[in-house]
Amino acid sequence: MLRVGIDASGLAAAKHLSGVKRYLFSLLKALSEQVEAHNVQLHLYFTYPPKRDNALLAALPPSRWLRWRTAPIARGWLRLGMGVAMRLDRLSAFHFPAPLMAGYCPVPSVVTLHDLAALSLPPEQTVKERRYLADAVSAVRRAQHLIAVSQNAAEEVALHLGRTATVIPEGVDLSLFQPVAAERVEAVRAELGLGRYVLCVGTLQQRKNQVGLLRAFAQIQDQVPHTLVLAGGDGSGAESVRGYLAANPQVRAKRLGYVAEAQLPALYSGAEAFALPSLWEGFGLPLLEAMACGVPVLTSNLSSLAEVAGEAALLVDPHDDRAIAEGLLRLLTDSALRVRLQAAGAARAQQFSWQRAAERTLAVYRQAATPAAGQPPAL
Repeated sequence: MLRVGIDASGLAAAKHLSGVKRYLFSLLKALSEQVEAHNVQLHLYFTYPPKRDNALLAALPPSRWLRWRTAPIARGWLRLGMGVAMRLDRLSAFHFPAPLMAGYCPVPSVVTLHDLAALSLPPEQTVKERRYLADAVSAVRRAQHLIAVSQNAAEEVALHLGRTATVIPEGVDLSLFQPVAAERVEAVRAELGLGRYVLCVGTLQQRKNQVGLLRAFAQIQDQVPHTLVLAGGDGSGAESVRGYLAANPQVRAKRLGYVAEAQLPALYSGAEAFALPSLWEGFGLPLLEAMACGVPVLTSNLSSLAEVAGEAALLVDPHDDRAIAEGLLRLLTDSALRVRLQAAGAARAQQFSWQRAAERTLAVYRQAATPAAGQPPAL
């Protein structure tokens, strides 16, 4: 039996299900469905005891194939205690779903890289990421195996840090993200006070370029009846978005804040277009979620977004507000383009699954557990 530890502390944290937390939960859920067949036992490590009403962890109950371990004392756990526990649990490998490794890691380690935006973008656009840059660089250099969620992320790792990463794309849950019945869409529209709208989903960050999207929409709003709807919690760009809207009250836009995952399919399905003209992304999962819900998509022609979208989205230069505006107008008024992108998007979303991601991740675990002869684990 292969015993693999995973740092699952993020699932116990009181944070919204977005970013790395969504990646971790979706991957673990898919892994839990496959581990018995592959004779793999997963050990989920938590820094703090999970709350009993944690809905995410209710989907991952302890069993013979899924064990939980909580730090007896949080202080010193990441520095030393986690590594001691790895020894006690006789683990074959350990997976860190974000680039933050334990100080002492006596077994082969696997680290997932989502992006290196802090190195690829100007500092003012990566305020949050730069706080953790030193930890990320250290993790990349120490890990035996690296997983990148996109080819673009793998190229960043090779360019900036000289390491090779296995590319394992994220997936989209097609049982959840699919076109929603008209009655449900209307109910969500009524609940949120929405009419016809263009949707953008993502944490409010400078690199996600919501202000650029707002400026672009302002250029065409007199030609369309839609409202631009921004769904996402506050990040390092929230003040810029609020500042723009306060200074430009004539722009027809609405902020919803964080929207729970259960409500997202109806919100996507009710949109007449989806726009995510980010300056940089490690993957861009909302693209696939929108496509799976039958919404035509506009996104950036760079980073992982062009890679994930393929030919199933309208690609624009995110640094050019006019290009974004013209693209939005085309997406809202060209019926032939809309029909083509809806069909292409639905087909594109089918190509990304968490089950496939889990299978490939299990293969990396096995590879990590059988290091080259004479190669010691990184500490």
